[in-house]
Amino acid sequence: MNLRQLRYFITVARLGSFTAAARILNVSQPALGYQLKLLEDQLGVALLQRHSRGVRVTEAGSTLLETGTRALEAFAEAERSVAHFGKANSKRISLGVAPTPGRALLPELLPLAAGAGEVLQIVVQQGMSDELIDAMTREELDAALCYDPPDLPHIRIVPLYKEYLYLICAGSAASSVDSTIPFDSLSEYPLVLDGKVRPIRRLIDEIATSRQTKLDLIEVEPANVKREIIMHHGRSTIVPYGLFLDEIRERRVTARRITDPQLERTVALVLHQSLSPGTGHLLEALIRPLVKRIVESGELGWRNPDVAFNEIA
Repeated sequence: MNLRQLRYFITVARLGSFTAAARILNVSQPALGYQLKLLEDQLGVALLQRHSRGVRVTEAGSTLLETGTRALEAFAEAERSVAHFGKANSKRISLGVAPTPGRALLPELLPLAAGAGEVLQIVVQQGMSDELIDAMTREELDAALCYDPPDLPHIRIVPLYKEYLYLICAGSAASSVDSTIPFDSLSEYPLVLDGKVRPIRRLIDEIATSRQTKLDLIEVEPANVKREIIMHHGRSTIVPYGLFLDEIRERRVTARRITDPQLERTVALVLHQSLSPGTGHLLEALIRPLVKRIVESGELGWRNPDVAFNEIA
């Protein structure tokens, strides 16, 4: 087993999808599948159970996910401990990404960084927004792409774009062609949502309480389990449009923007104060054109923080 195989496995296990993992890792799906098959053959155990909608980890895979994550973190720490002995013009950034911004931006950002005039190495860690901010507070990350970061003294916040939240439905619940749905009507749908500590869930709970809207929901944290429940077990969810972009394009799910009130979130680039200004500005300069192009395309429903919303075509 090598570090590349371990990194590939952890990414697939966390995302529950070869397609999404291949995009994040910037490799082809056949190459990704080949490396994981080699890993399973070398260990003599099945790590992933493949099915038509993605993958789920086996018991052995769950164990490797836990221990392998610690191993990668230890390896990254070893690299950081000697990084300052490297070339003077080398710039290394540990970047945390929330799932949806990461899925949209990393496939183009990483090659751009590798080809930058100055050496810029981006090491990616995926997590929920609150987890990423906690990691920055512990100085485990230099920067993050996350939702609605708090205004803390040790970070600089660069707002990038806003996006609305959508009701995602599959199966019989996906038959409606309406592009919007009032918040109170969410009570008609069985939902699967993150736990109460997550920002989206807290936002939903606050509005539901204020409007006395009773929601039928279950809590599930692992993304692959949640996706399985949505695609095959009749429950819907509330997420950004881009998280189910492939399924929306293939008409396997419908996406309806939630209104009255609209649920919106701001995605920001968050920079730790310990990151040199030049490196932070270089990262921002690489990201902003990518965001601008996606905003202008309208495909993901992103908009500038101060621009009125336009419907997705």
